[in-house]
Amino acid sequence: MDLIEFFVTIGYSIILMYLLLEVEIKRNKGVYIMGLTMILLLVCGGFVWLSLGFQSFMILYPLFVQVPLFIGFWFISKYKGIKLLFVLLTVIVLSSPPILIGHIVSANFGYNDVIVSVVCLVMYLPMTFIVYKYFRPLFRYMLRNTKKGWAMFCMIPLSYNAFTYLLGRYDLELVREEPILWLDTSVAILVIAAYVLILRFFKQTREQLIMQNEQNILAMQVSTLQARSETLKESEEKTILYRHDLRHHLHLINGYVADNKLAELKKYITEIEKSIDDTVTIKYCDNNAVNLILSPYINRAKREKIVVESQVYIPKECEVSDMDLCIILSNAIENAINACMNIKDTNNRRINISCKSKNDKLLIQVSNNFMGEVIFLEDMPISAEENHGFGTKSIAATVQKYNGLCSFSVGSGVFKARVIL
Repeated sequence: MDLIEFFVTIGYSIILMYLLLEVEIKRNKGVYIMGLTMILLLVCGGFVWLSLGFQSFMILYPLFVQVPLFIGFWFISKYKGIKLLFVLLTVIVLSSPPILIGHIVSANFGYNDVIVSVVCLVMYLPMTFIVYKYFRPLFRYMLRNTKKGWAMFCMIPLSYNAFTYLLGRYDLELVREEPILWLDTSVAILVIAAYVLILRFFKQTREQLIMQNEQNILAMQVSTLQARSETLKESEEKTILYRHDLRHHLHLINGYVADNKLAELKKYITEIEKSIDDTVTIKYCDNNAVNLILSPYINRAKREKIVVESQVYIPKECEVSDMDLCIILSNAIENAINACMNIKDTNNRRINISCKSKNDKLLIQVSNNFMGEVIFLEDMPISAEENHGFGTKSIAATVQKYNGLCSFSVGSGVFKARVIL
C-alpha cells in the first residue's frame, strides 16, 4: 500500500506542477533529459527504500522526490530559477491537506495505515479540482505579472516546509502524535490562507494600477485631441484675420512699389509669407487627417531650429481611425521635439518621420537625436519627471487596440519609436 500511495503522490505532485506552471516543450531533448534525471534519482530512492526501509526513505524524501521534480521541470517550464522553486515549494504546501486529512481521519480508528492511504487517494481528486478552479488563475496571474520579490515570496512556503520537516512530517511514527498532528494542521491552514490573501491582494492591487494607468492614458489622449483642436481653431482664426487684412497688405505693397522701395517691399513680403506658412496645411501624403496632424508639429519643430525629414506615404483611406493616428503621431513627434530641445547644439537637432503602408499594414517610425540617458522599464521608456512619460504609454495602448506591435529603442544617440498596425 505504501508503494501505491507513493506513486500516486508523485503523480499528484507532477499534475500540480503542470497546472501551476506554463509548460512549453520546444524540443524532445528536454523531455528525454527530464525523464532520465527523474528516473535516475527515483531509482536511487528505490535502492534506499529496499536497503534501509520505507522509514529511512521518507526521511530522505526531499532529496529523492522533490529535487527530481525541480530538475525535471527545469527543462520544460517557461519559468526557471527562483520562480520554479516557488512553484515547487507551493506544490509541497498544497500536497499537505490530503495527507493531514488522512491522518486526522485515521486517528479516529487507531491510526490504521490503510485508512490514511485510502483517504489521501480519495482527497487528491477534489484537491486537484480546487487548485485548478480557484487557485491556479490567481497563481498564474502573479507568475506572469511579477518580476521582482520572488525571494521574499519563497520564504513563506520554504518556512513551512522547513517547519514540517523539522517537526517530523516525514517520520511516520512521530507525525501520528496528536499534538504534532494538530500543530502541523493549524500551520498548514494559516499558510494556505496567507497564500490566498496574498494572491487576491496582488491581483486587486495590479488591477487598480492598470486602471489608474488607463485613466492617465485616457487623460493624455483627451489632452492631445484638445491641443490639436485648439491648434486647428487658432489656425482657422489666423486665416480669417489674414483674409481680413489682405486689403491693408496690398495697400502697403502698392505704397512700396510707388516709392520704389524694393528692399522694404521684399522684407515685407517675406514676413507675410512666413506668417502665412504657420496657417497652411502642407500636403505630406494623400491622407488629409495625417497632413492636418503633421503640419503644426513640423512647423513647431522648425521654429525650434530642428531639422525634420519626412517620408510619408499613407493612402487616403486608412483602416486606422483619425483619432488613433492623431494619438500615435502627435505623441511620438511631440516627444521627439522635446528631446531635441534639450540638445544645446542646434546643428544636432534632427527628427526623421517615416510612414508607409505595406501589405495591409501601417508602418510608422519616428526617430530623433537626444542627449543624456533613456531609462527603460519592461521595454518602455520612463520619465523621472512628474506627470511625464504617458505619451509612450498612450501609443502602446492605442497600438494594442489593433493587436499591433510597438517598440522603443536607443542607439548611437538616436531614439526610435516604431509602430506596426
